Amino acid sequence: MIEHIVVPIDYTKVSLLPGHREWIQNWLYNVETEVEHGRVASSVCLQAIISELVLYGSVQTDWIGIMDELLTDEKGSPLAYSQGYGAQLYNFEDQWKQTPVHAVYTRWWSELISGLVPREKYADLIQSFIQPNGWIYNPQVSPTNVRTRMRSELMMSLAMGIQILSFYNSLEEYVESFIATLSGQSQTGYISAEYFRVRSLDALHALNMIPVGLDNCLQECEAGKGYADFSVDNKMDEYMGTQKRVDRDKAVHSPLITVYACRLSNYCSSDVQLKVNKRLQQFGVHLANNPFDIPAFRMRDIEVPFGTDITPIELICASYIVNQCSSPKTS
Repeated sequence: MIEHIVVPIDYTKVSLLPGHREWIQNWLYNVETEVEHGRVASSVCLQAIISELVLYGSVQTDWIGIMDELLTDEKGSPLAYSQGYGAQLYNFEDQWKQTPVHAVYTRWWSELISGLVPREKYADLIQSFIQPNGWIYNPQVSPTNVRTRMRSELMMSLAMGIQILSFYNSLEEYVESFIATLSGQSQTGYISAEYFRVRSLDALHALNMIPVGLDNCLQECEAGKGYADFSVDNKMDEYMGTQKRVDRDKAVHSPLITVYACRLSNYCSSDVQLKVNKRLQQFGVHLANNPFDIPAFRMRDIEVPFGTDITPIELICASYIVNQCSSPKTS
């Protein structure tokens, strides 16, 4: 089975904890209701497909048909949001029709996982998104200067684009440019960004270009029982180059980021690999006893969580970690 690059595990071999199973089943039921009202996003379809693969071993719903109806523009390009979904977002009514790289990738992957032959249009779109600086993104979605774009987003979009181009045998002419772009970026301090960088370099057969400091990145991103995406103590404003106000920020562990950390540890020293594996074992035991201990990141004195906490992807990764590291009773 071809894994989605964002969730690098074998979905059909995950045994969900009972609480996780019930939560995801309820989530899917609510998604069906939202879809009936025309409210859906590409990211929701992705999580729903992975959820069905984990729950049932195969895709149960016609998500391709839903994408055709609600997440495809008049030119046949994949969309990130349906019009109904965009209408419920603040000041987003006129911005919902957009085609970012992740929407193209999810549509391509969804067709592939459903046994279809993905259209070559997806390779054409990715090629049209390749920028002179070597990054892959759709500037029509956001005119943000590359200097102020999030490194994790840039690395993810590039990794997704590379995988699509490779699938269509259209990668060769861009290899040198992509390697130069990736090697020109110093170590980011973000586990997600470094994970996607490694995925790209692996596809480009250039793992020797992994920047130094990966060992330190993993150590500094230890948080809670697992790993956070970044170290609060070292968080910098990427544009201004100054330390961010993080005195009261709290780094929180994430099952998904912990899965990324385990992948990255394969490219670190044996000592780091042993340490990451030990931490994974401890996190697995903790999650077996506390299956919903997946907190949202909070900034300073703001009570509202910065982003969501429990999602299907986080729960699936949590159950996966438990499966790998302990032997609780699962369903």
